Amino acid sequence: DYAVGNNLMTYTIARKRGDNGEINKLYPEDRPVHEWYRFVLSFPPHLVRDYITRFGLEGRHRVLDPFCGTGTVLVECKKQGIASVGIEANPVANFASRVKVDWDLDPDGFIEHARFIFREAVRELRVQGIEDNPLFPTLTQSPETLRVLAPEMQELLLTDSISPLPLHKILVLLDCLERNPDERYHRHELLALARTLVYSASNLQFGPEVGVGPAKLDAPVISAWMSNIQAMANDLRLVRGNNNVAAEVHLADSRDILRILQPQSIDAVITSPPYPNEKDYTRTTRLEAVLLGFLQNKADLQELKRTLLRSNTRTVYQGDSDDLWVAANLDIQNIARAIEARRKELNKTSGFERLYATVTQLYFGGMARHLETLRVALRPGAHLAYVVGDQASYLQIKIPTGKLLADIAASLGYEVIRTDLFRTRFATATKEQLREEVVVLRWPERAPVTMHMNGASLIMESENNLPNEPDESETTSEDTSPPRTNRYQQIMERIFFWHYKEGDREVAFERDEMVRAARDLDIKLPKNLGDITYTFRYRGTLPASIRKKAPPDEDWIIRPAGRGRYKFVAATIVTITPNKMLAETKVPDSTPGVITMYVLSDEQALLAKLRYNRLIDIFTGITCYSLQNHLRTTVPDMGQIETNEIYIGVDKRGAHYVIPVQAKGGSDRLGIVQIEQDVAMCASKFPALICRPIAAQFMEGELIALFEFEDNGDGKGVRIAREMHYRLVPPNEITPDELAAYRARFTDD
Repeated sequence: DYAVGNNLMTYTIARKRGDNGEINKLYPEDRPVHEWYRFVLSFPPHLVRDYITRFGLEGRHRVLDPFCGTGTVLVECKKQGIASVGIEANPVANFASRVKVDWDLDPDGFIEHARFIFREAVRELRVQGIEDNPLFPTLTQSPETLRVLAPEMQELLLTDSISPLPLHKILVLLDCLERNPDERYHRHELLALARTLVYSASNLQFGPEVGVGPAKLDAPVISAWMSNIQAMANDLRLVRGNNNVAAEVHLADSRDILRILQPQSIDAVITSPPYPNEKDYTRTTRLEAVLLGFLQNKADLQELKRTLLRSNTRTVYQGDSDDLWVAANLDIQNIARAIEARRKELNKTSGFERLYATVTQLYFGGMARHLETLRVALRPGAHLAYVVGDQASYLQIKIPTGKLLADIAASLGYEVIRTDLFRTRFATATKEQLREEVVVLRWPERAPVTMHMNGASLIMESENNLPNEPDESETTSEDTSPPRTNRYQQIMERIFFWHYKEGDREVAFERDEMVRAARDLDIKLPKNLGDITYTFRYRGTLPASIRKKAPPDEDWIIRPAGRGRYKFVAATIVTITPNKMLAETKVPDSTPGVITMYVLSDEQALLAKLRYNRLIDIFTGITCYSLQNHLRTTVPDMGQIETNEIYIGVDKRGAHYVIPVQAKGGSDRLGIVQIEQDVAMCASKFPALICRPIAAQFMEGELIALFEFEDNGDGKGVRIAREMHYRLVPPNEITPDELAAYRARFTDD
């Protein structure tokens, strides 16, 4: 647990032990190495892992994060044995990234050296009459006896961002580190100091924007630093031995990639660039940048800002010309004109407000420049995922960042595969839910050549095929799926036709056959073999050649048939999709604020919202208690199945219920097979309880669809019995008229 300002944020790491007692897996999604240093609202590790899987990335590939921040993408790639490259212009974030991918040090030696520094710093403070622990009285210090920063460095800091005594302790610790350096550990020790500086010693609070909270006249510094060292050493013990995976980090401008990367050296891009808003990202790390010596004066700060994508007015300089790259983009120009018209309408005349329209053009022009220079570095067929968010920061004019970025990419010859909803956030100014999305792109196998003139792009087909272009049988013009799906389709197709006979309604196969099929096709298998069947059961569709063999009005589904066994089954497909014509019911949102800050539009986020808002109780009308989430168990004649969450319920008569819940968010879809598995699991594991299977699906915004299922014994199997839509809103958004309508709606109940 640690505090950011006055906001307590809790991160729980649960360890699962194997038979030999060794820790073999960590939960939940945020792995500890990411906690060495992080920004508030940072890039979530599990999203990175998701796109690594979707893009079919393996050890032979190389991933780029051109806005790598504090290195989450690089760390996740390194864990999975995938080479990576990061580009980051902010020196503090760049430093954090470089340290976080350096696992080649002895944790015990690291601890031993840090303890020596700890003793030196504590001894020096005590000589001065200062205790590190503020629980013990510290002698009143005259300001003249405390260490301070040089005036030009002090001017760079947010006023009152750190109090004199904690600053003195930080400077004493920094001096001890500089006097007694061990090059093997020095960077890691400085990173631990940076974290201590921000989260223990400073008065900073993180908003969405960084600000200054109540002053800490004193704070534990040396002991907090040692705790951070210990946490880092513990994490290094878990990942030690994986340092042979290449991970480069460059301090550079992501709009000028050709100076860094070799042509056709990148297989995939996973990144989250800055959003077009009025947040000065250099303020977030200003304190560390000054204390660690990255910024000495205002000239250093200006030089840094010139290397950043123009996402706020504080980074706009005379002579900036990135806006020329989107001069021909009518949508961006119309938004800029709308912002300027609103400014004049509201009579906003400050220097910053006059730049709102300009910074919007510069931001998208900078992204166009980035995507243009990136193209040469991409291998044919490379996949890209950009996490971006809609904005309304500039006088409440909505900026659909994802859509505009996709349009720019398309104009530069990229294929726009899809846009995945990542999460939504509530904009207090406009009272709207703004989307954060993942724009998924693909660099084509036959790369176009683009020439630019004043921001307009002219795309021409290259006369020569680029190397490594696949055979036409592997990718068709209609198939824009990632490479993983193409090879998975080939494996499934080979297995199906090994066994299928005309007229069959079931086609059985075994897990090991996927290995044989891949060998026959000369296809490299994923590390997780089960991902192949999982893809076609819950995410993708089977190849057209298989689907054509299904009886009329039916399709093939894959069902488990025992341990390591499956079967294709011809069945009437029950589409579990929310009815958009269904009335919605508003529910006061009880999700804790800290969860809302980090919530994601995936099944984990949905399960959290169901739990905190008691939506299963509300939907079923009984009192429910969460028993276990992500239950993996074996069911007779099915094999291993997984249920997202199990609730136990009690009604007013005292009857007991078991309520399995399947939750899907993002691009995943609900399948009737999952519900059938849940029903079978309840019959096997909870035979004395009443089974009420539930499914949940994120819709737009905070709207959640809930389904209840039943099998009435007519031979048609499991069907939808009931559907309700619940919108989570602040309590003051539920009007008396709506409450009256709800009373009338449910009078009969």
